[in-house]
Amino acid sequence: ESLAPAVAAGLLVQHPDDSAADYSFTHEQVRDYSVDTLSPPRRRAIHEAIVDMLTAGGEPSQECLTILAHHSLAAGRSELAAQTSIEAGRKALEAHAPEEVLRLVDLAQPVASGPQIRIELLRLQDDALEMLRRTSHRLEGLAQLMALAEALQDSHLEMETMLRRAAALRLSGDHDRAAELAVRVRQLAAEKDDAQTELAACLELGQNYLRSEIGEGYTPAAAEVDLDGGADAYTRALKIAEELGDDANIAAASRELGVIAVSRVSSWFAAKVQAGEHMEFVRRVVAGEKLEEILPTLPIAPYAYEAGDRFHRALELYEKLGDRKGAMSTIIAMAYVSWGVDIHLPGSAKRIEEIRRLTNRMKSFTNDSERARAEVQMLYGSHVYSRAKVFPDSALTKGMEAYTEAQVIGERAVEFAAAGGVALTYGEMGAMEEAEQWLSKAASVALDAPSPLRAYMLESWRGRISTMARDVAGMREHLERALELATGQGHSATRCEALAQLALSAAQLAAEHKDEELLALAERCCEETKALMRVLPGHPPWGAQADAAAARVALIRGANEAAADAGRAALAALKAAMSEDLSLDVLLPAAEALLTAGTEEEGEEIKDRLRLVLSLLVPRIVDEDVRVRWLRGPIGAELTRLAGPLDTPAPATESTGSAAVQLADEDTALLRLLIEGRTNSEIADQLGTTEELVVRQLAELFGKIGASSRADATSVALMSKLV
Repeated sequence: ESLAPAVAAGLLVQHPDDSAADYSFTHEQVRDYSVDTLSPPRRRAIHEAIVDMLTAGGEPSQECLTILAHHSLAAGRSELAAQTSIEAGRKALEAHAPEEVLRLVDLAQPVASGPQIRIELLRLQDDALEMLRRTSHRLEGLAQLMALAEALQDSHLEMETMLRRAAALRLSGDHDRAAELAVRVRQLAAEKDDAQTELAACLELGQNYLRSEIGEGYTPAAAEVDLDGGADAYTRALKIAEELGDDANIAAASRELGVIAVSRVSSWFAAKVQAGEHMEFVRRVVAGEKLEEILPTLPIAPYAYEAGDRFHRALELYEKLGDRKGAMSTIIAMAYVSWGVDIHLPGSAKRIEEIRRLTNRMKSFTNDSERARAEVQMLYGSHVYSRAKVFPDSALTKGMEAYTEAQVIGERAVEFAAAGGVALTYGEMGAMEEAEQWLSKAASVALDAPSPLRAYMLESWRGRISTMARDVAGMREHLERALELATGQGHSATRCEALAQLALSAAQLAAEHKDEELLALAERCCEETKALMRVLPGHPPWGAQADAAAARVALIRGANEAAADAGRAALAALKAAMSEDLSLDVLLPAAEALLTAGTEEEGEEIKDRLRLVLSLLVPRIVDEDVRVRWLRGPIGAELTRLAGPLDTPAPATESTGSAAVQLADEDTALLRLLIEGRTNSEIADQLGTTEELVVRQLAELFGKIGASSRADATSVALMSKLV
């Protein structure tokens, strides 16, 4: 009420109840005037109240850190202001916002009391200035940091500051002075047995010897750099990184050692060209001899092989770490190994253009990598969501887009996962040829970038596709192999997942083939899954899958009571997990058990649930062809069969927007064929009429029930129990 006059006067804007703020000033000057009218104690009290509000829930959100720093300072909470500025500055660095970091440091420095806070602020300032390439300002700030280190007699901080100064000198082009500092730190760190600092010194030293930053050099000229010094520094760095288990620096040192090896190869061949001694080599190439056949006969062969091995190791680690820039810089370096000699030969323009293209591609990653990666992750997230919620058309579209974009930026994990997801979606539609094609794409990624997880996932996908294709031998081969791989990895969760999938698939195919061996396999897997579930936390879906498989097995054996119990247990597990996913792999076997062996009430309840699921699914599959294929695929067909048409016709409900209608038998038959996913041509064949007549009949039928499309008609029919 007290703010109402200000709103009426246009000084404040009142926001809706669901907005982030209740009121805001119409102009910054209005706010400044209001603040100026307050007494200093009142102003400080308001800032204090805001600080209390922002910290009331414990740790403040990352978005509030900068605001909290401002209000903490105004409230006289100096320590909180400084600490919050440091945290906000770190986040700004991660977001590549160096100017914001410097603003926060300026805000906090006047109130920074303890030496540790001042040290953190100076570190942040130096990191921001490094990002901005302001060498002179860096050196001024580092002088303050060194003074603090000497006053505290902190030898570790002194060495760190010396390395920061070396990096600043290197970026300004003063490699000799930078190398001298790095050598001193390397010696001091070795004397103090400080492996981490010695590693950093060796990496800094290597960059100065090669006159290039890590990841930016490719074939430095031997006459312009110190290859031996660089090799010594990076070899030592690699050894320390391996001892520390530091994958990022193992990759960095490996790549730079590969660059040194390439430089030795290039220098040798350039010397041959300069001396006019390369023509014999050219004649051998022109005569049809391949480079890989010639290389072993050359004295520089060991360096070429070393370069290949170094780059391969670096690339694997960069991919594992998700470092796109590192991976791409390694790929470009590998191109110099493969094509470097070609550049000195006739027709080299193609190779030079390829290397230029790769280099430009890396620059685009450097500038837009976060955006590109975020876009790929969003596409893949949409694909995963569509699969979980059963939008097969969206799952295909988003999966293919994610795969393509991931290929472009080299996001191998997403490329692999998207290919597998698309394969499974095609399998669920009964499109086995397309499913196999996408499995091949996933296999190519796994072959190029192998890992135990990818091997396991690939076998699991192949086994599931084989199950959908009713291929018993293929199912057992791949899913049992997946189980072996999961067991070998020693992860209980992965083994439980593999067992549950094998149980589901074996039970499904046993029901179709009446195979006693498959039944026994499914039973064993169910028992092992349930045993493992007792030691796993949370509500993973594998216990529900095991119950669903057990329900199928019991039905086949005629143990109706056990089947019903297992079906109830499966549905109870889904409910306990509180997942919004449809989980049709669990729902359908459990539903069949209750429809067959449950009570009449349970049967009616589960049938209504299935009809509801079907009525929700069909309208949201927008692509007509995908909808038809999915409904006729292994999952859609089973869902339609179990949901089944009810015998008692009923009028449309008000929720459908349809008036009460009584359909003729011909209309009911037409609707049933529509629900089964039949095309107009197939409906015509089934009814013994023409496709043109079917189109007219459907149009008339849509008008009767108030539907505007095939999907809408299917939803109305199922929701209103018209069939």
